[in-house]
Amino acid sequence: MPIHVRRANSNDAEAIAKVHVETWRTTYKGILTADFLSNLSIDQSRITLETFLLDEKTHAMYVAVDNSKHVVGFVSCGPNRDSDPAYEGEVYAVYVLHGMQRQGTGRQLMQSAVIDLKSRGFNSMIVWVLADNPSRQFYEQLRGEHVQTRTITVGGNQLECGYGWKDLILILS
Repeated sequence: MPIHVRRANSNDAEAIAKVHVETWRTTYKGILTADFLSNLSIDQSRITLETFLLDEKTHAMYVAVDNSKHVVGFVSCGPNRDSDPAYEGEVYAVYVLHGMQRQGTGRQLMQSAVIDLKSRGFNSMIVWVLADNPSRQFYEQLRGEHVQTRTITVGGNQLECGYGWKDLILILS
């Protein structure tokens, strides 16, 4: 099924929120507590996304849509939030509905994020991934290197891995 990636706008907030909640529930089942996952709220996610989408100068979000114009995935990016000089940009989130994975959608989304970051003058980036995320190999296939580890609190203490790219051209090639 052909997928089209475009810049997200405020009208996409509800659809992105649905993808966000559904992908967390499928991806992190057995990793995060069932209570945590069942308490995820599409409405709360939508409110957060509406605010995020208003800040187009700092952050960017792209959506993958199918032929029916349904949002099936998204990516968000911007400056590195940790101000790590080794990585100027950051992919904050990239999620694709389970049924649409392994079809190139994630790669298309990541490439859109890279093009956006490069247009802002960023030449490197990092993405943080839960260590137990079953899709970690996706970042390795895009030539990301495991460069950092940290502990965060989300649904209980979780180990998080940072994948970095010193040269964003690696993802585009």
